[in-house]
Amino acid sequence: MGGVAGELTPGPGGVRTEEPPTEGDPSEPEAPRAPGRPRSHEADRAILDATLDLLIEEGYSGVTIEGVAARAGVAKTTIYRRWPSKAEMVVEAIGATAEKLPIPKVGSTRAGLAKTLAHTISRMSADPSAGRVLMGLAAETCRNEELADAVRRGIVEKRRRALFALLERGIAQGEIRPDIELDLVADMLGGPVLFRLLLGGDMDPRIASRAVDMLIEGIGAGPRRS
Repeated sequence: MGGVAGELTPGPGGVRTEEPPTEGDPSEPEAPRAPGRPRSHEADRAILDATLDLLIEEGYSGVTIEGVAARAGVAKTTIYRRWPSKAEMVVEAIGATAEKLPIPKVGSTRAGLAKTLAHTISRMSADPSAGRVLMGLAAETCRNEELADAVRRGIVEKRRRALFALLERGIAQGEIRPDIELDLVADMLGGPVLFRLLLGGDMDPRIASRAVDMLIEGIGAGPRRS
């Protein structure tokens, strides 16, 4: 997001509906695209950058197709041909700036989880706008199911799959108990970051090791303290 990892004037329920203009709309002139002609990557980048800028400046409700088109210097029809909805466009804009989780291919599960969590905390600390955008999206998903679904598919599930792969490797290596619930463990790993983003608190990457140590105490395959 400008650094953000990883945030239409709303109508009822926080959702604004817009009817895509017809291709013949004289207010939206755009040269017809020849069959098979690849779409412009420059236009894609301009649209996603404009979306991200508006997210940071105005929040989700302040992002409009008209506003993005004007800032990106493209016709609204260009946007409608690429994304079926505002929610999908916003999620892709965030995903385009988010780095892949640094899942190490070797080493202990504990070290891998600590590195992954520390990376996320560092990104949030280095770019405060990332946290604001993500918290704004989280609030909006409570009243906008279309956005909630797009966020789950486009952001959450991708990052969780990377964590699942690390945890499954730990199970195969005998470091993690085979009866753990992967979804729950992933929630517990991300919980400290989301809680501190929401309510404020220390975002020092060094808390990653402490959080993972406590988590491993519960899911590790070795003897546990009584």
